[in-house]
Amino acid sequence: MNETLEVYLNLDMENEQENEELIRKIDELLLSAGMKYSGIANMYLPVDRKNRDIAVFCAEKLLKNTDWLKNILSHIAVGTLIDACSMAEIRTDMMSNPSQEKIWYYEQYYQKTKKLPHAIVVDEERQLRDGYISYLLAKKYNVHADICEMVSEQPLRKIVKGMHVKFSDGKWRKKGRKQYIWSYTLKVPVVPGDILMVNTKAGKAFVCVDKIEYAAGKFCSKYRKVRKHLNIHMEEENTNYEK
Repeated sequence: MNETLEVYLNLDMENEQENEELIRKIDELLLSAGMKYSGIANMYLPVDRKNRDIAVFCAEKLLKNTDWLKNILSHIAVGTLIDACSMAEIRTDMMSNPSQEKIWYYEQYYQKTKKLPHAIVVDEERQLRDGYISYLLAKKYNVHADICEMVSEQPLRKIVKGMHVKFSDGKWRKKGRKQYIWSYTLKVPVVPGDILMVNTKAGKAFVCVDKIEYAAGKFCSKYRKVRKHLNIHMEEENTNYEK
């Protein structure tokens, strides 16, 4: 995880010389944080892959706090490779068997959607760190699974991306299309479509999970936590938006 950093800028394309000088300054700035230009578009890579979690986190923070980028920086995207290794390379000897109830919950989601609930995470030694049931389902149904690599010494957290929802007229309705992110530390299994109670700036709120991903290193402490799984699922075909 945290293999790449993409920098998006608001530039006046007619000022080619000024833009080149600005990009050169950004290259130097990011190099001081341990990120080098990849030679591809707007993508930067960690100089030391083993310390990539810290490098990417610090680089993102540095860009956001640099005064001369205030009106130029549009947004930053942190990228994760999803083909870290093959299924055959994954080691599961340190994993304990998940409960049948948990397997059933995830398998029910797969049977309805033909999608795995989330990726598989391995460390540098290809030891499985999370996503064991996704691994078991991928093998059982012979389907592709995204496989991400984490640095073994760094913390790992499951995160959920979702949209705010409201219960109205007997239905859960999405309040908008904008996605937000929370850290998911509950033991209860979670799949896209589940309704969760979360912490926000304004207090508790409810969200419908759209996607499940992972955060590693310092990014683990970046997001507020999910408070409760409501054991309610919003089917995609029944999605309604608040009027």
